[in-house]
Amino acid sequence: MKIKKLIVRKTKPSEVVIREITFNEKGLSLIVDNTPEDIIQSGNSVGKSTAIKIIDLCLGARSVRELYYDFDTRSENIEVKDFLSENKVQAELILLDKNKNIYSIRRDLFPHGKKYIFDDEYNKDEFGTELKKIIFGLSEPRPTFRQLIPKFVRLENTAEDSMIKFLPMMTSNDAYDAIYCFLYQIYSDKLVNQKSEILEKLLECQKTVQALEKSKSITSLNLLKQSLEIINSDLKDLYDKRQKLSYMDIYRDELDTKRKLTLRINDLQEKMELLEFEIDNIEKSILKLSEEKRDIDFDTLSAIYNEAKSYIPELHKSFEDMVKFHNVMIQNRIDFIQQQLESKHDLLERYSQQLGKLLEEKEKVTIDVLDEGLLDELNMLNKKIEGLSLKKGEIQQSIYLIEEQEQIRQNLNKELLAVEKQMEDEGIEEKVKRFNQIFSDYCDKLYGEKYLLAYNDNWKEEKKFPVSIASLGGKIGTGKKKAVIVAYDLAYMQYSIEVGMKVPQFVIHDKMENTHINQIKTIFEICNRIEGQYIIPILRERIDKVDQQYIESSKVLELSSSDKFFRI
Repeated sequence: MKIKKLIVRKTKPSEVVIREITFNEKGLSLIVDNTPEDIIQSGNSVGKSTAIKIIDLCLGARSVRELYYDFDTRSENIEVKDFLSENKVQAELILLDKNKNIYSIRRDLFPHGKKYIFDDEYNKDEFGTELKKIIFGLSEPRPTFRQLIPKFVRLENTAEDSMIKFLPMMTSNDAYDAIYCFLYQIYSDKLVNQKSEILEKLLECQKTVQALEKSKSITSLNLLKQSLEIINSDLKDLYDKRQKLSYMDIYRDELDTKRKLTLRINDLQEKMELLEFEIDNIEKSILKLSEEKRDIDFDTLSAIYNEAKSYIPELHKSFEDMVKFHNVMIQNRIDFIQQQLESKHDLLERYSQQLGKLLEEKEKVTIDVLDEGLLDELNMLNKKIEGLSLKKGEIQQSIYLIEEQEQIRQNLNKELLAVEKQMEDEGIEEKVKRFNQIFSDYCDKLYGEKYLLAYNDNWKEEKKFPVSIASLGGKIGTGKKKAVIVAYDLAYMQYSIEVGMKVPQFVIHDKMENTHINQIKTIFEICNRIEGQYIIPILRERIDKVDQQYIESSKVLELSSSDKFFRI
């Protein structure tokens, strides 16, 4: 898959094309910045990296904020931000596959914008899944699209500064293993996905056990089992002691009677508290109504009477009749509430009598029948048994959960061994050897040194990274390292084309300014012979010693302080 065009357009109030960039079908595509050095140092950026950031956004990068936010100065370019939002700016990336089929990918460049493939709108997850099918021909869920594409579009600092670890720092080695197994076709996509899924499940299993151990303050399954043994022993001793209490069988009915009496007493006391609360509210209501009857608001009543008379001139009732009616209504309410109060008092009295009888019965049972010392001992034993039984249940549940996770882990390890056994049957030496022939040749041209990539089959057991680059010992200068990364990416692109892999046939790099002019010239010479596309933004002054005829033929966009990317 290659990049044919990038079109950036306003969509509001009418559609206007801001930039239309047609990339060279193979070799070098340059985005040239003609800004003088003194203007660059003043912070007057023309947006030479904007084009490749937009390409990355069309390829699923998370935030359009990258277009107007400077992470070094932690400031926003308000002019660009407002321009994108007010004009509803949209980018369209046109891709071309080896059969000349065209794919249109569109991305709104303002906050909360939408994503499209052709005219179909996609959410974030669906967008990445569909792009992975189109660009990588991969339908397996792992590795993800945004784990793969930074290898080909190196914009983030992690991608620029690291050749083989091009994803954020927290990315696991398992994830990288899945990525490299796919990129070099070390194993089939299906096996890579199966292995990734199993490893993810194993990691979840480990996290579950760790969380359980942390929440229960335990260190191991063995410790849990030992604790259970001690609790079982303590419970047996307590059961034996309780069994030896002579009154257990003799006074069982009396104990049960006392328990039932206690429940009835508690129930009655709750009902009496509720009744007392209701009685108190009723008495307050009667007092309030009595005050209303006594303290009549004659002014308000007179106003009501006069208003009624204005509507009914032939009113047959006098004002005194109205006052009398008002008092009668209040008295009726008082009488009604008074009846409720009397019934509540009657009920409270009945409850009180019942409570007295129950308390007498309980006192009789406690004093006349039961030995209080034995009862206290029994209660103490029962509390201890209850507490230990509860703790025993918690430990048994923890043991069950940990053993369940251990069983899951064992089953997953069996599955993993089966998958790895299948992987052993797929040769990898020839694939890596073929890539290294290209890679070492490009590095030799750059520095007279040969660099080689190696895949470590036993990386997990040896606690190493899945792949390594040989002959990169010691510290390497930023410019030199950047050039080796370029060689690595161009070599992979040429390798993938030769073996017919469905991966991007383009590489995009930013920030080539630190690379020495000699290496830049060599990189451009290599680009002359590759079938894929190498796309970079670069300052004009960094390439002023390169053949200008070649620069002009490679240039796809030229920017300056008077002609910035968005033309604002």
